[in-house]
Amino acid sequence: MRALYCWSSCVATWLMVVSSARAQDRPIELSVDATEAPRRLLHAAMKIPVQPGPLTLYYPKWIQGEHSANGPINDLSGLKLRAAGKPIAWKRDELDLYAFHCVIPEDCDTLEVALDYLGAGKDGASALGGSSPCMTPQLAIVNWHLVLLYPKGKSVRDLQFKADITLPAGWKLGTAVPVDSTKGDRTQFKTVSLEMLADSTLLCGKHFREVPIGPATGPQHFLTLACDSESGLTLSPELKSQFDRLVVEAGELFGVRHYRSYRFLMAMSDHINHFAIEHHESSDNRLPERFLTDDAYRKSWHSWVLPHEFVHSWNGKYRRPDGLTLPDFQKPMRTKLLWVYEGLTQYLGFVLTARSGLYTQDLSRENIALMADWSKHQRGRAWRSLEDTAVAAPHLYFARSDWASRRRGADFYDEGALLWLDVDTLIREKTAGKKSLDDFCRLFFGGNGGAPDVKAYTFDDIVAALNDVTPHDWKPFLERRISVTEGDGPLDGITRGGWKLVYSDKSTDLFKAREYDERVVNLAASIGFILSDDGKVNDVIPGTPADKAGIGPGMKIIGVNDRKFSSERMRNAVAATKTGQKLRLLLENLDYFRTVTLTYAGGERYAQLVRGAGADRLSEIFRPRAKSK
Repeated sequence: MRALYCWSSCVATWLMVVSSARAQDRPIELSVDATEAPRRLLHAAMKIPVQPGPLTLYYPKWIQGEHSANGPINDLSGLKLRAAGKPIAWKRDELDLYAFHCVIPEDCDTLEVALDYLGAGKDGASALGGSSPCMTPQLAIVNWHLVLLYPKGKSVRDLQFKADITLPAGWKLGTAVPVDSTKGDRTQFKTVSLEMLADSTLLCGKHFREVPIGPATGPQHFLTLACDSESGLTLSPELKSQFDRLVVEAGELFGVRHYRSYRFLMAMSDHINHFAIEHHESSDNRLPERFLTDDAYRKSWHSWVLPHEFVHSWNGKYRRPDGLTLPDFQKPMRTKLLWVYEGLTQYLGFVLTARSGLYTQDLSRENIALMADWSKHQRGRAWRSLEDTAVAAPHLYFARSDWASRRRGADFYDEGALLWLDVDTLIREKTAGKKSLDDFCRLFFGGNGGAPDVKAYTFDDIVAALNDVTPHDWKPFLERRISVTEGDGPLDGITRGGWKLVYSDKSTDLFKAREYDERVVNLAASIGFILSDDGKVNDVIPGTPADKAGIGPGMKIIGVNDRKFSSERMRNAVAATKTGQKLRLLLENLDYFRTVTLTYAGGERYAQLVRGAGADRLSEIFRPRAKSK
């Protein structure tokens, strides 16, 4: 009896091992029903290989590229678990609200999961990133991490997913996930890791177009377009040639590509929040409906955001700070090096925007001037460093826009760009133009290329690579610039680049385009505030006439020199101060009113760059590198 018992026990153990191995071999199946995307509702069904016993399921919390714990747990709905045809009870963890605990019964190797994702309208959402609204009656961006749970225990790189999606009738899609088959409105994808699935946003829509760009050889590149209107898909030959050039110039800059193909996903609608997120083999770009057909939008930030996200395929995806290379989506990110991840990408994005022709040299210089002007008015630098804004990024992404000049926001983008301009011009100066930041890019972001991979870096790795390009005291150079709590920011690169910042009473084309796009009246450089176009005060710069007059964010200007407020009257009144006229403003603060007179006589002031002394390194930085065909 004892021998028989032992033999039976061994068989049972063996069967459990075999069952466990088979469960691990099977991918998790994920089916997404997006047929109700026009009313901002997604349904998902999953089949997860499991073993009997306790199981913890996670809803993704820390999302790569978004640098924050903003997985939209409040928008998870309808969660139900079943096993062997019977309901399974679940309980949410009392401390980690993104964790769900259940117990899998004996003789069960598959857990069925059903859930819904409740998308928000543009005006009803506080979330940024992939969970921000991007579903309209005509198009949708589907981020897979919004519609899935995954089991605790394995790295997201090791967990395998087999996904499919069903679209509204007649819609088409584009994504970096390889397609296995398509039948009607249902598309099935090849098995990939959860890491790759979550990093491969899907764009779909009724008005859809995919345009090949770039060289005919090597990895394929596409503009993947979905728009609220058919006319919004119009792509001029000139603009297409600039995107062609962008692909070529990026190849010249980095020397190698770390992807099998690349898609610029472009959702174009006025009913979604406009921003962008990077992925390894694609980018999620959310743009105005008329982005391709209206020059004013492309003169604003929307043109350089595509090069910015493209650069992230190298800086942020292939090379990533060690604090952001995590085994799952639940562990907190350490964002200290975002001045490299985002700041260097911001700078290189501007460089590629110029080299590709998406910006002229004039617009590119205007862009640097606007950043420099913003930097001079960033008074929050008096108490917190650039590095601190990077460390605090998970919170700063969700900070209010008012009092931004006192608080500091995600300044590692623009101030980081100015810092890397400083680095680039210094390398050029020290090597008499023989080397530049381009050499650093080819060294640091090089490698074998091909399929996506991740290689972590540290601050010391950055310093070592810069020293390999040209020896210098790079460590104290960088430490000083990221830790300083005084001054106007890192503006030496402009001077060393052969230009200088001045102020004129005429606004630039780029300044006008940004005011138009953002619907603001930006008088920060003159009287010291930024208004929405209805007169509401968005921010006030400390120490300026507006600040000294007691004006604060949230107040509203309803009268200018005894007349009703308008953007034009506001600008004209500021301009008239140069000839001695007073500037009186009638302010509304909640249900109180008062009139203030600003002490100011400087007229309008708009930042621009003019040629300075020394070599024109800035123009050389913006010069295209690829040979014209």
